Amino acid sequence: MQCVPEGSPSRLSHDLDETSGAAFSLNDPTILWTHNDAGNRAELLALDMDGKIQARIRVDARNRDWEALDRGRCDAGSCLYIADTGDNDLTRRRIDLYRMLEPELSREKKVRPERFRMRLPDGPRDIEAMFVLPGEQVYLVTKGRHHPVTVYHYPPPLRSDSLITLVEVQKLTQRTQSLPGMVTGASASEDGSLIAIRRYASLEFFHLVDGRLQPIDGATLSLRRLREPQGEAVALGPDGAVALTSERAGSSRAVMTLLRCKLESDPGVP
Repeated sequence: MQCVPEGSPSRLSHDLDETSGAAFSLNDPTILWTHNDAGNRAELLALDMDGKIQARIRVDARNRDWEALDRGRCDAGSCLYIADTGDNDLTRRRIDLYRMLEPELSREKKVRPERFRMRLPDGPRDIEAMFVLPGEQVYLVTKGRHHPVTVYHYPPPLRSDSLITLVEVQKLTQRTQSLPGMVTGASASEDGSLIAIRRYASLEFFHLVDGRLQPIDGATLSLRRLREPQGEAVALGPDGAVALTSERAGSSRAVMTLLRCKLESDPGVP
């Protein structure tokens, strides 16, 4: 995997000190959607490629601990998916997924999402990463602080009238992770051919093979050189675009970093 920065990191507004999820718009790839986590407003913020806020969209839902965001095609068009799955203390018996039609920046100021209630088959887990594959195939990835890093799948279709038990897909590690190796974000390309999982200090790319994540040889990128304050989210966009967001840490502002990545075997990405 070859990744090169596109310009310098952009410092984000103090309104995004706890940015936690990120997703490129399917309607306008020059827009990145993001949100804050627990203790902040239930809202989505649209950023341009300089990290400037272009719109705020109130979400008529509770932000208990929003930790992940992705986008995908749905029956109505382009949808955004928010994972309210943060659980640092492992106390949540139920977690939530929200889905909404991607807002129009010039028109909408508030959206009412659908809520899908979920639980884990093996008890509470702290989850900060989600990716959505075509056909609204939703996957969640645990952080690895208290248990091995584990991937779960929502058995389709999405159902708002039931509490659904997620299905374990695989364990990505055999034990808990130290801080640099904890998982804080994930994203899938629009066609589902590429999946990225980010940790505080690295970014790893996968293919989905027979329903399981398979690491791509040579496609692990160290993020240490970026010196992010506290790395949180990753978003895959078109033509190898990758966006990383980082929360504020101490006196260091939250930042957004843009990369352009390509697999060494993929000459089609400039």
